[in-house]
Amino acid sequence: MNGPSIIHLWSINHKNAPTEVREKAHIDPVAAVKLMDCLDEDPRCVSVIPVSTCNRTEVFLETPDGVDPVEPLCEGLEAAGLDPAVFLGNHALRLEGLQAVAHLFRVAAGLESMMLGEPQIAAQIKDAYRLARKHHEPGPGILRAFQGAFRAGKRVRTETKITNGAVSVAFAAVELARKFFARLSDHQALLVGAGETGALAARHFLQHSIGHLTVVNRSFDKAEELARTLNAEYQVARAKQDGPLLAAGKAVVTARPWDELGAAMAQADVILSTTGALEPVILPDMVQAAVKTRRGNPLFLLDIAVPRDIHPDVAEIGGAFTFGLDDLDEIIAGNLQARKGQIPHAERIINEEIVEFQKWLADVDLRPTVAEFRAYLEDLKDKQVGFVRKKESDEVAAAVDRSLKQFIKKVLGQSVSTLKSEESPEVREQDLAALRRMFIPQGDPSRPRPNPAGSEQDH
Repeated sequence: MNGPSIIHLWSINHKNAPTEVREKAHIDPVAAVKLMDCLDEDPRCVSVIPVSTCNRTEVFLETPDGVDPVEPLCEGLEAAGLDPAVFLGNHALRLEGLQAVAHLFRVAAGLESMMLGEPQIAAQIKDAYRLARKHHEPGPGILRAFQGAFRAGKRVRTETKITNGAVSVAFAAVELARKFFARLSDHQALLVGAGETGALAARHFLQHSIGHLTVVNRSFDKAEELARTLNAEYQVARAKQDGPLLAAGKAVVTARPWDELGAAMAQADVILSTTGALEPVILPDMVQAAVKTRRGNPLFLLDIAVPRDIHPDVAEIGGAFTFGLDDLDEIIAGNLQARKGQIPHAERIINEEIVEFQKWLADVDLRPTVAEFRAYLEDLKDKQVGFVRKKESDEVAAAVDRSLKQFIKKVLGQSVSTLKSEESPEVREQDLAALRRMFIPQGDPSRPRPNPAGSEQDH
């Protein structure tokens, strides 16, 4: 990028678009690659990174300053098999410049999520960033913006408490279960239902070291499939954290057929039910039978299904303690309020990172010329050190090399300082042109071209 560029954003998200519009806007990885490939060849576009999750689809497009981005965007979307009208309609949020960058920072920090502070969004943005870098090199502006977003998100998650406490039903259910026992690792859980919410709750149980988890579902194949998936994920997690895997063949999660639900209840300490049944599936006689086998140990039942899975009369059985969505709503509401209290701190962090981005932006025009000037000086240094090495010892050559490195550092430092202090952009550009004319050989194929992006790193 030899001149200034602008970052544009089109966002279809849960705040401004209904589900059916978000579904039309969704960009899967195949479509994302087609979009990037199309715009990568377009001289009106510096680079593009699409981000698509269940609740948002966003296209970040970097163009040279003064270019109307709408036409290349539409051509790219059509090439990817997407409808441009969705991104240009009333349900789309359109931002550019620092507003687009600030929005990216807020999304990465979880401030724009449906569940405030949601940490998964940062990983999804990184996936989109890595996919983009795999297929083309993003422009320096969008590259710096995404790296700044990763840093802002990490700071918000580590320096505030915005991710503390459960704000999803599945997580809240597990958080409530943890209040029942001193250590979950000494107890067994039973998951009734193998749908998305149940799978999420199961993962939370495993993250908190439940001793054993049993899955019961009307479709035994689905229960077995979920058990296999959870065991594989758990093995990977243990390998990363603790080193050695579990003993060969040992499963933390097992599946049982539907007709063994009663027997599975008797062996569980906490039951989480989340089926899609229209009538209760956990009945008083089943719970009564399970309680009798437990020798006074209490049985905790969490019902997060709509309609309810647990018959209301179960609440009258001694030794059985039932909790429903109303109980979880109280936990979620309290945790969400606590997270909202962290927003001012999070926004201060984001503002600090925006200031850093602005500082980088103010000096972006310097980077290509300064990088070329550095390469020119280092090329001279290497030639001089090579000349000395032919006539003197390696120790002398090494000393000359160190001395010239310090010389280059001082020359570059003074040059950059002078360029930054120029009273107008016009004067600075004149000085940059003079620097290029006097010290940077044009069209020299023997010297590698430096990377104007400097030392930016892939996060």
